[in-house]
Amino acid sequence: MHGQDAHATKKGENLVSSYKQKNIAAYSILVKEHYRTVFALCMGMLGNVHDAEDIAQEAMLKGFQHIDKLDKNEQFRAWIMKIAKNLCIDFIRRRKKTCEITSEQKAESAKSTNENHDLQHAIQKLPQELRLPLTMFYFEQKNAKVIASKLEISHSGACQRIRDARKMLHEILTERVKK
Repeated sequence: MHGQDAHATKKGENLVSSYKQKNIAAYSILVKEHYRTVFALCMGMLGNVHDAEDIAQEAMLKGFQHIDKLDKNEQFRAWIMKIAKNLCIDFIRRRKKTCEITSEQKAESAKSTNENHDLQHAIQKLPQELRLPLTMFYFEQKNAKVIASKLEISHSGACQRIRDARKMLHEILTERVKK
């Protein structure tokens, strides 16, 4: 290791230790020192400035939230770069998934536009405490455990709200058919 690299590594380790000892400003210094490198990695992987900024910021936030998990032997820079790389990969997968709409699906969606409007209208009729878990489950692909955590309710409570929302949604939609 070159003299300058060794100094930067030692300084980074000291900042991590300092932060873990409740010196909040130490993480701010870590962000200032490593943000450009994280952004450059994200830019290289994503090829879009806006997306790269978003993911770089998300990586820094995730680093802040999970810095206690950083091993003493692990360097902050390598660790935060790994977080950024994984977030970029996840972002690319999500983007690829949403772009995989085939022409057949487009034709089907055009046909069902009216049905979707009815569904959206019915979802809007649900009370907020049922609408939110339902949309998180079906449209954001969150599982009940994640929903429970985000809404600060029990796992069984999240499952119950999803069931209740489905039941009420069914009633709203079938009521329209009966009319």
